[in-house]
Amino acid sequence: MSERDYNGEPGCRTLAELSKSFRHYWDPTAYWQCSKEQAQAAQLKRCPANELYYDKAQRCVAWKDWQWTEPQEPPTKPRK
Repeated sequence: MSERDYNGEPGCRTLAELSKSFRHYWDPTAYWQCSKEQAQAAQLKRCPANELYYDKAQRCVAWKDWQWTEPQEPPTKPRK
């Protein structure tokens, strides 16, 4: 996967990533969720209707409360 095609999926390999969610780069209604166990693949999750994932709040918020932020790379990326 080229850097240009990268969607923000975390590798979920560090303790800092466990049980955390990460922004999907292209789809504000989606986000990545790491499980409580290291090296488990991140799960793609969707926000409820009329909500967008807001990385600063680490949760889905009403679309009127959402603000665009610069994407931040997660600590690790998946091994492909």
